[in-house]
Amino acid sequence: MAFQPAPKFWLYSHNFTHTGAPLVLRAIARELAEQGWRRRLRLLSWGGHHDRVHNKLRQELEAEGFYCRVLNLEETAPKPKTNDRILLNTIALPPAVIKTALAWLEHGEIKRLDWYGHEGNPSQQLPDKQWTQRLVPLLTKGTLQMRVPSIHTLRSYQNWLGYSGENLAVQNPKLNIKNTVETKKKDFSELKFHLTGMAGDGNKGHIWLIRLMQELLNAESQIDKKKVSNLRKIKLHFIGLEIDKNASLARELRYWGGAIMGENFSWVGQSNHEDTINTMAMANIAVSCSKAETFSMAALEAMHLGNLLLRNRTGGWEEQLIDGVNGFDLGETVQNPGKKQIELVHRIRDTHLTPTNKLVEMSIAAKKHSQNFQNIKYANWLLK
Repeated sequence: MAFQPAPKFWLYSHNFTHTGAPLVLRAIARELAEQGWRRRLRLLSWGGHHDRVHNKLRQELEAEGFYCRVLNLEETAPKPKTNDRILLNTIALPPAVIKTALAWLEHGEIKRLDWYGHEGNPSQQLPDKQWTQRLVPLLTKGTLQMRVPSIHTLRSYQNWLGYSGENLAVQNPKLNIKNTVETKKKDFSELKFHLTGMAGDGNKGHIWLIRLMQELLNAESQIDKKKVSNLRKIKLHFIGLEIDKNASLARELRYWGGAIMGENFSWVGQSNHEDTINTMAMANIAVSCSKAETFSMAALEAMHLGNLLLRNRTGGWEEQLIDGVNGFDLGETVQNPGKKQIELVHRIRDTHLTPTNKLVEMSIAAKKHSQNFQNIKYANWLLK
């Protein structure tokens, strides 16, 4: 009988950076390594020049003993053996790479293909009808297994594909955080709101949150002094803003935050994950008001730190938020804060309407709920 080499597991990424999907890839690689695959894992990125310049995550992975290779957009992946496994860890891979992997599966050159769609609008990135026409038969057969981060995102993929079978399912990301931060009992004498994430093109909702703070302060100025004394002071902290000269939105946010809130506004630039977590720990309410989101790891990490959630209904809210238990439901957020959202935060500020012991209980509940996501096993999907 001919010698059969042990199968490899190829993990495809669009880049190696300290951002959502690549960090999930790292967590998956670590878990597969624990299951005995370390020497047979092959991590490929189509990050090209970007990954060669921004190489910190790749160096960290290589230091852990993982094989990593950076490819240019036009380069093809090495052809796998029949028993090899492949995980496409994003929808944002070069279309030619995706087509090749699907062709290998269709022609029986591999037996199974796994795909983790971290992006919320697959129809925008893969608009041609050929994609759904190719994917649905493979999903129906079960040789293609697709996973998405949340229930909210699942509905988008089901609508895109016109498929709702068991081979397209939810795989919540695992909370993978070092317990280096001492999370003491939270002090709610002041409400310290934070929003973590780059300003980018405005998707994270920084402008919306500044407008909310402005509305609260305007309303406060019209309340008589006795009632104002019942209101907790509000502070706002932006974590992870860009600092380069081309980041015009981040620059505007820093200006307007200071102009509206004065010394009660602060910000820090992009930093490593550990520093970001330490900064988040100093707040007590994490705001999630993105225009679009598939899960929000920042919200999950904030819960682990005992921060309450003030969250809108983007991807992950059904899994993360228990309204009135570990945070508060903002509902849908549009361009400007609505009356109900302003009234909600006003009630949270009011020590008579929302006593401190209630907020402390919610803080404890937030940390407890986050523990559910520390027990997630990617192997339950990938190795079954």
